[in-house]
This record gives sequence, structure tokens and C-alpha cells, in this order.
Amino acid sequence: MKKILFVNPAFSTEFLDLEKMQILNIKALMMPLQFATLAALTPDDIEVNFWDEAIHGLINESTELGDYDLIGITSYNLTIPHARNIAGIFRQRGIPVAIGGPGVSTEPERCYDAFDIVFMNEVELTWPKFVGDWKKGKYFRKYRQVTKPDLSVSPVPRWDGLIGNVDNYYFGAVQTTRGCPYNCEFCNVTYLLGHRPRYKPIDQVLEEVSNIVRLGMWRIFMCDDNFIGNPRYVKDLLRELISLNNSFEKPIHFFTQVSINIANDEEVLSLLADANFGPLFIGIESPNKESLKETNKIQNYRSNLLEDLKKIESYGLPIIGSFIVGFDHDDASIFNQHLEFLQENCITNPQIRILSAPKGSKLWTRLLKEERIIDFGENVSSGGTNIIPKQMTRVELMKGFCELLLKSSPWDIFAVRVKSFISNIINQPKVPQGRRGFSSQQTNVQEIFSALDKNTKSSILEIIQYTFQKAPFMLSKVIQLIMEQIRHSLILKPIYEQIQEQIQLEESNSFNPKIMRAEVLITESFKDTYKAIFPDIYHYVLRSLQDKTFTEAVLISVFTDFLIRWGQSSKKFEEDHHTYLMALFDKAITENAVHLNSSIVLVGEGNGIQEIEMDILAEEILKAVEQEMRIIKSDLPLMSR
Repeated sequence: MKKILFVNPAFSTEFLDLEKMQILNIKALMMPLQFATLAALTPDDIEVNFWDEAIHGLINESTELGDYDLIGITSYNLTIPHARNIAGIFRQRGIPVAIGGPGVSTEPERCYDAFDIVFMNEVELTWPKFVGDWKKGKYFRKYRQVTKPDLSVSPVPRWDGLIGNVDNYYFGAVQTTRGCPYNCEFCNVTYLLGHRPRYKPIDQVLEEVSNIVRLGMWRIFMCDDNFIGNPRYVKDLLRELISLNNSFEKPIHFFTQVSINIANDEEVLSLLADANFGPLFIGIESPNKESLKETNKIQNYRSNLLEDLKKIESYGLPIIGSFIVGFDHDDASIFNQHLEFLQENCITNPQIRILSAPKGSKLWTRLLKEERIIDFGENVSSGGTNIIPKQMTRVELMKGFCELLLKSSPWDIFAVRVKSFISNIINQPKVPQGRRGFSSQQTNVQEIFSALDKNTKSSILEIIQYTFQKAPFMLSKVIQLIMEQIRHSLILKPIYEQIQEQIQLEESNSFNPKIMRAEVLITESFKDTYKAIFPDIYHYVLRSLQDKTFTEAVLISVFTDFLIRWGQSSKKFEEDHHTYLMALFDKAITENAVHLNSSIVLVGEGNGIQEIEMDILAEEILKAVEQEMRIIKSDLPLMSR
């Protein structure tokens, strides 16, 4: 029997020091949903195991993991350097290593030379294709999903690889949707998952929740980018979740991410409260409306934030607010504005960070053109940001951020926010009475409490006493807020220290930042022409190919070849360019894609698409072309098996 080991690399302590989490009796935040999904996509005749470094320890040259036929690694942009090191260890042992995840989709050129197989974008269709190829002894270097798959093809996750380790995690994980209808400049979610939300069948979501509860997990994070993207779907889902949650011996705590426009739908607010959701993660970002406009946070700058946040909280739904400092419209006064906003709006557990430009975001594209992105290479100690701010120096931004962290985090300040939140509650959630208690197995609250200092204990007792007096039905959620504050307090010190080190470096004469220069792979003039010609070319290729499943492969391969030959040589799309392009397509069609770059495998519908989706497909194809060009431009060796 073949054996696969999935590895989850640990994050840098700059962002999360998981060893500090021992006071909460956990080692990692969230159960690895990506691995459980891959396990469910893997045939039963292949053994699958998980290695989460936060749980099992860091992998090095002396780590003995047993005999495996394949290693699969997940990656974010921040974990790619460590993932490359892990891959090197296993490849030296003669074990092929595959990598996937958002880090690969946004920066494939950083992965191509260090791994045997690279997965770009979502894998519900490409992973089974790879496994079939691998079992036959011949597989491709790259597997890419271009069009976004319907989530009905995503299976119920298999968690058996986590047996015995569930208690080490803080959250279980269920994903109901992918994609976000908004287009915030600093976010790369739409680049990765698209604008159009896609949904899992409700029956499957209920099954996934029940499976996690059976494992003994009582906190579940609905890890959607925007849980309320489709109000009709979310209302139907919440009604079913209420019924399901009421059937459990202890009600499950649900957490998720939503946008501020949830305040416009009181039915959704009521259903969320009755389903025992909270706190809710809401991207508030800034009290500065000009900054919200700048970053295209349209749902926020059109909102009366104060009124909307109070309405959400009135349903007993506490808020973990996301806040960002460092927008172009932020000056040195922004830090006090944030602090005043947090207290006035009772944001119980704010998450504050410095603006950074992730690859794939519109912010990245804009600041790259403005030469305001610093290239830190593989060094993630960048003070939490890779940008050069507009109205402050980097040092001023980092110092202001650190001061804001220190002023917003003390327990007495937290207590004021929680008590203000409690006093604002008008609508009592309909969670069954007498079923909100916590068993010692579930919480270990007393053990956690005994490890805290005197002042912290005093603040916690003050919060709990106030809750008993004003809203005893909120005790369960208040304890969750306290647990989150404990976690935040534990990770605050390493974050603060990392940024202070960066401040010292940037104040010294030894700091010589390398500005990242924009390399234009696809000109704006070609993009305009491409949008105009794509529909006709798509239909021509689809109509002409004998094997329709090669349609996407032909489009990507030919447009890539064309741009390498002509892309930068002319500012205008001439007649001879069109002739050359069509000749490339005719050649690929005649050969039925047999001689296309064999390292590209795409799984598409093969039956055409609706006209309304043509713009979406054109955008995805061009994104894939750019990925290919970045890999080719990096001069990495092309490996094959």
C-alpha cells in the first residue's frame, strides 16, 4: 500500500508563538481542513497521515517519520521558505514532494525548483487526477485548476489522520463557501478564489459539523472569507444549524467572518445569535473614511459604522474587529483615532496590523508601479509590512503601531470594552437554558485562571461578575472573549519584540532597503486587445479540438508562447501579431495538444461555458499565463518524470 504524509509547516513566531499557547492547553489554532479534504479525495487503497509541525514538532534532518512514498506540503507566502527546507530533507531521502496552497498560487516561481509537483489553485479536481497518474508511475510537474470548481465536488473531510490530536487544537474547521463579492485593494482573496461565492450543499455542512463534534471539538470556525455572501443560503443554513446545535449535549460555539452589511439584515443577526455564533470577525479596517475609500472598502465607507456595530452587538454578537494602519490617507494621528474608535464601539477583541501588500492583490500591483514595495527576500522579519507608507516613515508607522498595541491591550481596557458590549445587548440569543455550561474536559477554565497574574484575575472576575448581573445568558460567550484575550496577550510580546528589532535595524545605518521593481510581463495594451479577441478565440479552439478537455491547456500554452515572442516588442497589436497568434493555435489544435508543455495539466468542463462567464474565464486564463511567464522568466529548470 502506498503511503502519503501531509505536512503543515509552522509559522514564524513573528506572527504566532504557539509554544506560548500552552496555558490554553492547545498547540495550534485550527484543525488542518486542507489535509482532511485531500484525505477524502484520496482513494482508500492509499494510507494518509498528517504531520502538523505545531503539534508534532519541527522537521529537521534527524526527524524519523517512517517510510512514505510521497510528501504533500501546504504553504502560505510566509511559510514557503520553511516549506522549501522541509522539501529538501525529504528529496534527499529520495521521496518526491508536492506543494500546494495559496502561497503557490500567488508565487509559483518561488516553489518550482524546490518541489517535484506543484499544485496551483483549488485541488478538488486536480488532486484525484494526480493520484491516478502517480499510481501509474508517471505524473506531471504542474497541476492547475483554472475555472473555479463547484463546491458540490468537495467531499466531506476525513479527520481520521487527526485521531488522538484533536484536543491540541483550539478550533475545528468547516468551510461553507469560497469567494467574496467585494474587491478590497489590500486583499488577494478574489485573486485566489474569485468574486462569485460558491456554496457547499447544506446537508454536507451539517454532516461536517456533526463529524467534528463527534471528535470532541466544541469550537468550530466557519472559515469562509465572507459567511454572509449569499443571504438566502446563509439563512437556510443557519436555521438548520440552530436545530442541529440544539440536539447536542452541549451547544457548539461557532465563529466566522462577515462583512459590516450584516447589520442591514436583522433576520440574519437573530439567526446567528440563536445558532450560538460569536465573536464575529469583521473587517472594519479604519475609522478614517478616506482610507476606506482608498482601499475600496465600499461596504464600510457607505456604512454608519457606529450604528451598525452597535446593532450587531445588540444581538449578543461580540466583534473581533480587523484594523489596519498605514493606508495612504493615514498620518500620525491615525493611531489615536483607532484607539478612540475601539473603546467607543466596544470592539472586545481587536486585531490590529500594519498594512502590507500581498501578491495577487490590487494593492501589490499599484505599489509595485509606484516603487513602494521593499523586497525582503526570504526574511519575514520585515516589521509586519513590505510597504513604504505615504504620510509617515516606516519607522514612524511601526512605532505608532506598537504604541497602539500596548494601549489597546491591557486587561482593564479590555474589561471596559466587554462591559460596554454587555450593556448594549437588547436581544437575548435563544440558546437553550441550562445547556451553556462547560465541562472540565472542554475548558479547563480553572486551570487556566490559576496561571494568571493578580491584576489579570481581578479584571476577569470583574467581567464575570458584571455579566452575571446584567446578562447571565452571555457567560459562555464572555468566557470565549476572555480566552481570546489571553491568547492575544500571549502573542503580543513576540510580535512587539520582532517589530522593535526591525525599528532598531531601520534606524541604523546598516539598513539599505531593496526596492522591488515592476517587471511588466503583460502590457496593458495587450490586456485590452486580449479581452476583445478572447471570446472568438475560445469558441474557435473549443469547436476545433477533438479532445475538449485540452481547451484551457491550449489557450494558456499558446498565449504564453505568443507573449514570450511578441509581448514586449510592440505597443500595439498589429495584423502580423494576430496572424502569428492564430498560427500557434492552429498548430496546437492540429496536434490535439499532444506536444504542449507536458508539465501543464488542467481539468476543465470541456463542454463550453455560458456567455455570462466569459469575462471570468478570460481573467483566469490570463492569470495562468502570467504564472507560466513568471516561472519561465525565473530560469528555473524544468523537471519531468
